[in-house]
Amino acid sequence: MSTTSEMSLPPEWNDDERMNFMFSEFKENRDVNTTDWDSKMDFWTALIMRSCRRRGSVIVNLQDLNKTFQRKEKTPLGLSTVIQTMARCGKIQRESEFAASVDCGWVSWSVGMLLVKPLKWTFSTLLGSNRVPLEESFVVIELVKEKAAELLKVYRSSDFSSCSVVSFQELCTLSSNICADESTLCMALLQLQKDKQVIVSLHEGEKIVKFCQLGQDRVSPFGDIDIGIYQLQRSEKLLEERVQKLNLEADSILYFNIFLK
Repeated sequence: MSTTSEMSLPPEWNDDERMNFMFSEFKENRDVNTTDWDSKMDFWTALIMRSCRRRGSVIVNLQDLNKTFQRKEKTPLGLSTVIQTMARCGKIQRESEFAASVDCGWVSWSVGMLLVKPLKWTFSTLLGSNRVPLEESFVVIELVKEKAAELLKVYRSSDFSSCSVVSFQELCTLSSNICADESTLCMALLQLQKDKQVIVSLHEGEKIVKFCQLGQDRVSPFGDIDIGIYQLQRSEKLLEERVQKLNLEADSILYFNIFLK
């Protein structure tokens, strides 16, 4: 997680009086002073978005935000309210809910044990708690849509564009410059799947991704032909790698024989 020293901060960050206000708790009733309440909310919302963009991430949680925005050994007291408000406005969504909104078997792979976390939130909500769990992860909707668009663009401008099916590992390499980590890639793929631009499946224990091709409105389901073509491409790649290895071994033997002479 980035720190404030690593990111561009607004001018008022150096104003102690202003920051004392920004670091204070929100009033329980916004109507007491809507101008102050909204200015504080806008300040933190913009700063969270800026921090995520700088890191290239689409996921936030309260624990990391508290560390990121420490100032003079103080932690902002109102970030829980900011998270709740952003969630109510649809700017962010719990990671597990975001994944669960995709109508296919991807959820079990992309989220895994994270599906346990919403139970804590649901339980605390039923008990009337307004606290956001420190480690609860949220997806920033605007940013994940941007990442999804970037990922699709990178795929279509790459050598892989001639292949409708790509392995997840190949996609990790391809997206290394736009996705900060595997989690960011997973969220971008989830967004593309929601948009019907990709579909994800498992083939012989390997995660594979099928992309919508140019001229199509949506990606078509995996079929036997897709799997057959993918297997053929994998076999060709393995054969090429084997040939390269044999050539290197042959060159080594040749040089060794020349050296002996």
